[in-house]
Amino acid sequence: MTAAPEAARFIAALDKTQYLPPDRRQAYQRRLLEVLVRHARSQTEFYADRLRPLFRDDGGIDWERWEEIPILTRSKAQENFAALTARSMPSAAGNAIEATSSGSTGRPLRHFTTDLQNLASACFSERFFEWHELRANALTARIRAAVNPEAAYPHGRPASGWRIGHEDSRVIDLSIATTAERQIEWLHRVRPDYLISYPSNLRELARVAEAGGERLTFDAVLTFGEMVSEDTRSTIREHFGKEPLDRYGASETGHLAGTCPHSLKHHISAEVVLLETVDDAGDGCEPGTVGRIITTPFYNLAMPLIRYDIGDFGIVSAEPCGCGRTLPVLDRILGRTRNIFHFEDGTSQWPVLLSGDLRSFVPNRQFQVVQHRPTEVEFRYVAEHQDQANDMPGLTAYLRRRLHPSINVTATAVDAIHRSPGGKFEDYLCLIGLSGKTAGMVVD
Repeated sequence: MTAAPEAARFIAALDKTQYLPPDRRQAYQRRLLEVLVRHARSQTEFYADRLRPLFRDDGGIDWERWEEIPILTRSKAQENFAALTARSMPSAAGNAIEATSSGSTGRPLRHFTTDLQNLASACFSERFFEWHELRANALTARIRAAVNPEAAYPHGRPASGWRIGHEDSRVIDLSIATTAERQIEWLHRVRPDYLISYPSNLRELARVAEAGGERLTFDAVLTFGEMVSEDTRSTIREHFGKEPLDRYGASETGHLAGTCPHSLKHHISAEVVLLETVDDAGDGCEPGTVGRIITTPFYNLAMPLIRYDIGDFGIVSAEPCGCGRTLPVLDRILGRTRNIFHFEDGTSQWPVLLSGDLRSFVPNRQFQVVQHRPTEVEFRYVAEHQDQANDMPGLTAYLRRRLHPSINVTATAVDAIHRSPGGKFEDYLCLIGLSGKTAGMVVD
């Protein structure tokens, strides 16, 4: 990636906009939103009528009616690819690039991005790296889903210039299909300064390394692609001796947020996206309460996603961050609709289980907790040892205490628990199909 002059100017601007007062940040966002909504209304079939509430008779925009724009669900976006695609774009947007999401839901989203959106995401990533004082010329290892066959073990695929504006930045990719034991051997050979991978993979690396009586150390450990549970965060911190530095986003939206070096909570990249949280009725949530995360990326003029439900739940902070940046803060990113467990009495809960506790009942190298029905929970596991003795009464009592007293628990030994095609993994999965119901939801 070359250091284009516009990227250098953008990054320099971001150093200033992260401190904008709220009223000036809102004005900044609305300038970009106006370009987006006028373009979407005139250049796409999908938004020709959908944005009508926003526009006054004189052609002006009534921002007070923003929440009257219907929320765009993932399924609606999947069904309307052609109608969402712009007939033309301004030259400043660059080229349109077709892509698909990772498909961790089983239904990948076909979408377009633009050169401009990708440039913006790269610049926001660079600001994130600068926040954490990550050296551009340090060697970074990324263990992730990799399409290029050169990323396979035993060598991996080296590249340079991966950080925008830094031709001397070096990275080497290794496929997530590599076993944890081979990943560790590869890391010892490559000796990177920084390691980037999925949180679940870092947790597995920590488990395997500790089982072998060793410890992996890096100058920084970065996460992406999955929610970082408190349990996983604790495991990474204890084994690697570093707090995981997390970036939050999606292929269709680009970069959305990243952890602050002061609070380790996620600062929303408000210069590139309008991020809202809403309740079940679609009304805006008060800060400090759980809501569905709704995003409007400003720079994707090829396929505008206006008030797009990304599928996650989160909590926007009621308080500014102590670092001095005025960017809004996500106190927590809780996970996806399919990660919420639902019970017969109408309550719902985000599973908060400790992997160490689970191993004490059922020794395992990997686990996944799956809810099939309101009273039926399956504990899938890859056994630590052949013919091991499991404490099923202890596991059942623990899951009833942490989830709901009504559940029946079964345990299933499997050879492997596979990742999605995009390399992602989820510890908790609800198969009941109660899309988005959060009534009575317990967070902790």
